[in-house]
Amino acid sequence: MKGIKRTLLVFLALLLVQAFGAAGIAGADSNDDVPGRLHPAVRVFAEQHPGEQVPVIVQSRGDLTLIEDSLRAAGGRHVQRLEIIDGFAAWVTFEQAQELARPPDVAWVSLNAVTVPTHRPGEAFDYSRLATVYPAAANAVPAWAEGLTGKGVTVAVIDSGISPSPDFGQRAGRNFDFSSLSNAVVDENGHGTFVAGIIAGDGEEYIGIAPHARLLGLKVSGREGYALVSDVIFALQWVVDHGGEYGIRVVNLSLVSTVADSYRLDPLDAAVEQAWFHGTVVVAAAGNFGDGEFAVDHAPANDPYVITVGAFDDRGTQPFADDALASWSSRGETVDGFAKPEVVAPGAGITATLAGGSDFARNLREYTADGRYIRLSGTSASAAVVSGTVALMLEDEPNLTPDQVKFRLVHSGSALGGSGAPRVDAYAAVSSTADGEANKNAVPSDLIDPETGEIVEDSVLWRSVLWRSVLWRSVLDGSRFLEGSVLWRR
Repeated sequence: MKGIKRTLLVFLALLLVQAFGAAGIAGADSNDDVPGRLHPAVRVFAEQHPGEQVPVIVQSRGDLTLIEDSLRAAGGRHVQRLEIIDGFAAWVTFEQAQELARPPDVAWVSLNAVTVPTHRPGEAFDYSRLATVYPAAANAVPAWAEGLTGKGVTVAVIDSGISPSPDFGQRAGRNFDFSSLSNAVVDENGHGTFVAGIIAGDGEEYIGIAPHARLLGLKVSGREGYALVSDVIFALQWVVDHGGEYGIRVVNLSLVSTVADSYRLDPLDAAVEQAWFHGTVVVAAAGNFGDGEFAVDHAPANDPYVITVGAFDDRGTQPFADDALASWSSRGETVDGFAKPEVVAPGAGITATLAGGSDFARNLREYTADGRYIRLSGTSASAAVVSGTVALMLEDEPNLTPDQVKFRLVHSGSALGGSGAPRVDAYAAVSSTADGEANKNAVPSDLIDPETGEIVEDSVLWRSVLWRSVLWRSVLDGSRFLEGSVLWRR
């Protein structure tokens, strides 16, 4: 999978635009030869690339080793075990995908889609206004005054990696590489370093929300910024297995899947839930799809167990009076009936650390400053603000559970005009003594045992009815999806 062609990456990222516009989706329901446990997106991909193999993720209650061995013998490529969801990723023919979905012990065969970062290019800006405003807009400064800076808390950034910078000092540990789309461990794209700077940068003029928190880069995307869902799942599995060893309390996911789905069915959602139930706070960017149809149905932001973060514009000023919800920030109700996002944070015109030699440094020069910083917009930045806020909360009270963190964060926020979700207030969140737990009305993924938080090998078959009867009967607006998925390509 290493060195996969850029053309295939672009195709995967634009799958919905190309497939929905060309063929619609009703045909996916009309083909009797497609088993009910085969995701319709697999057929769409196969129709667009006749004769080529299809990237899939398979969940099964059967003998995975036997299935994998048989698949390799039949010509399946890049077969990789995904322990966290009792499944594996592979490249197979469409006919093999159909056969994989037929046995009753197979739960679901889905497309190994791509995720994309949730940032937008910055607007032209005045160099005299480069000093960061967003920590004040998130009300983190009073928390610093009380000595809370995120010290002792590790935030894992599942992204494109984190490049060394004086702003991180020795607090940014080595990168762990999970990417199938890159041959380098460094941050070739720049997105991960930008996000890390918002969370925990500590420069002279540009300071992140938790400037003394530790950072861990879990690299899943390459130079283009794309990541396969299976690689993100691998990274989350690593967090579950090694989070205690590295002191990981927070995971930042400033990315969204390019395929909309119910959280009950999506393998990435199952993976983030297991991390959540193992004591890790998962913060996810809402996406930049505005209030359009299915805008909040992309994993992992569609999952009720994560903290989903939307964006507001602080206008580059410290007073709150002129702050406004960003029109491009995803918002609405998921197909499962959950309002998203749960909180909004500064996300417009955010200046943070630039990865030297990255794609950002070369191709977004008009948004850089001093050769070390870059100004971008998007819910990627907003999620990072909240991840930093959570680090402050956990430094203050290390024993808080993810549900308690989410409850306090949401209930300590203040109103923002035009937003159904409260704006983050870091100082109010760390000062809160509210006793409550979030997610009381949520039901875990079909693969999760609600009592143990573990993936259940003999879980009930994943249902495809919701996807096939609700989501896939509509044709998404291709131009909107393009704007939301390839945000930096102008």
